[in-house]
Formats: sequence, C-alpha cells, structure tokens
Amino acid sequence: MTKLNYYPWMSRDAQRKAKALGSIKNSITKGGGNIAGYLAELALARHLNAENISCDEGEDKFDYDLIKDGLKIDAKAKRRTVDPRANYEVSIAKTSKHQQPDVYAFVSITFKEKRGKGKRATYHGIDSIWLCGFMLRDEYFEKATFLRKGDIDPSNNFKVHADMYNLPISSLYKEWGDLIFSR
Repeated sequence: MTKLNYYPWMSRDAQRKAKALGSIKNSITKGGGNIAGYLAELALARHLNAENISCDEGEDKFDYDLIKDGLKIDAKAKRRTVDPRANYEVSIAKTSKHQQPDVYAFVSITFKEKRGKGKRATYHGIDSIWLCGFMLRDEYFEKATFLRKGDIDPSNNFKVHADMYNLPISSLYKEWGDLIFSR
C-alpha cells in the first residue's frame, strides 16, 4: 500500500464538493461518505497526476472520477479508524455495478475518531490516506465474493449493510504500472 500525501486544502475542497452534491442515489451511507469520496479522488488524482472529472458537467461524472493514460478510473473510498492491512477487504456495492469505469482504485482514509455505529457513523480527524491498489472493472467482478445485505462476512465477521462485492486488498495491483502491464 502507498501512503498518499494529504494537505488541509483537500478537506476544504472535498467538503465544498460534497455539500454541492448532496445525497447520492443508491448510496449506502445516504451521502455520509461523500466527503471521504472526494478526499480520496483529490489525493489519488494528485498522486497519479490524473485528470479529476467527477464534478464536471454531463453524465460521465456518475460512472468514473479520474482519467489517466486514457483509462477511466472510479475511486472507491473506505473510511477506517485503523490503517488498512493486506488481509482487509475492499468493496463495491451492487448498486454501483451500473458504473462503467475501466479501472477501480481503492483508497482507505484513516480517521482519528469514529462517532456512532453502522451507516450513520461519522468520522473525524484525518490521520492518513492510503492507496490500497487497483483492479480492472471486469477482473474485479470475476474475482470478488458477493455478499448479501445482512450476511456476515466470514473473513472479518462484519455484518454487511448492503449487497456488495468484496475482495482482499492483497488481490489488488499495487502500482499503476502493474495494472497497465496486466492488460
């Protein structure tokens, strides 16, 4: 995993974008993760030197967030209170399967504090941002394990909040170049 640079302006920009967006249709957290999502995009775009299009006009902004080397990337953010480990999982909700990026990039944001539980939890105090890895869209769904809402994930005993596809971080391509050469 790669620790991404974090700058305070990223939080201000992510908050502004999240407020403008509001609640997202089909969002597991009903928009509660919007700030983390935008923060992940900003840190990843800076790291990859990619074009961030998620707030542009048009429908494409709903299918992917960034463009790098002609590939459409959807950044998937996960909020945590501990740094991610290789045996932890990344997830894509079934409600997001309609999106058509070429690549998924998985980013974990470690916060100092979590208040509340479940879908309504709020996270405070950014500690670090981690790029967990990449995977081509079709390859992800071929390799991922499907879990239904209410299932207990056998890898971590987490009760699943929505239908989703999970994959261990250890299965991801760690570097952009590794992904490109896998094609």
